[in-house]
Amino acid sequence: MPLWSPSADPVSKVARATDGAVRILTAEDTPALQRVLDADPVANVSAAAAVNSRGTAAPAGGRNGSLVLGVDAGESLASACWVGSNIIPLGADAEAGRLYGQAVRALRRRVSSIYGRAEPVLSLFEATGWRRYRDIRDHQPLMVMEQTSDVVPLSGVRRATEAEFPAVEKACAAMFTEELGFSPYTQGTAQYRDRIRRLIRDGHALIAVDPETRQIIFKAEFGAVTEQVVQVQGVWVPPAWRGRGLAEPGMAAVVRYGLGLAPCVSLYVNGYNTPAVRTYRRVGFREVGTYATVLF
Repeated sequence: MPLWSPSADPVSKVARATDGAVRILTAEDTPALQRVLDADPVANVSAAAAVNSRGTAAPAGGRNGSLVLGVDAGESLASACWVGSNIIPLGADAEAGRLYGQAVRALRRRVSSIYGRAEPVLSLFEATGWRRYRDIRDHQPLMVMEQTSDVVPLSGVRRATEAEFPAVEKACAAMFTEELGFSPYTQGTAQYRDRIRRLIRDGHALIAVDPETRQIIFKAEFGAVTEQVVQVQGVWVPPAWRGRGLAEPGMAAVVRYGLGLAPCVSLYVNGYNTPAVRTYRRVGFREVGTYATVLF
């Protein structure tokens, strides 16, 4: 993990680190950035949702506010890279990834992860020279569905209510810890809880509850939503409920709900998680590329 150091002049630091090949985008670059995002809406959905929320390519306020880097080709923006709590290369190849890695290294940002299409992510990470990391997941199938599943949806899958926040938080934290090997609260309790509250408030946290115990038996969230794509995250069945055939119909219900928000439902999954990959394929997801994630 890189040490944090505020940059008094990030524009100059980026330019020096990349011999002028990379620059920090401004508000005037917003239409060009949108074109880069629209060229690959499935892979870019997380960054697109963030840009849409802000409404601009300009840096956010504060020393460590999010910003977007760019590489030009002539008078056009060829690729970009979202830099916030996560780093996401957008429309980049390996060479652009290398340049973004040099720029990010100069900025000395504290980040949680680097993720996106595998080639630029791995090139970017190598160029940073960062050696303190938790894990490198270099093969994560990127999958999509554009129609409802032939699997009968799980009855009872619905949006979580704000009153169910404590139960949803507990389930999300358990899934996070199981999946990543550390508690989500180590990266900020208030921020983590706020994110879960936003997901519930926006109607993007889906659950199924056992009618007798009132315990959550299946959950998933829409981590990013645009007019083109919704990205599923946090799919989880509690250990006590596994082996009962909930995952496939649960995902079928999630897809049905997601297609009411956008014409495409996407997700990415660790390639080594063979049961999950098989489940998604049986539901009807198909692979359209490979993601990679570096966790810090």
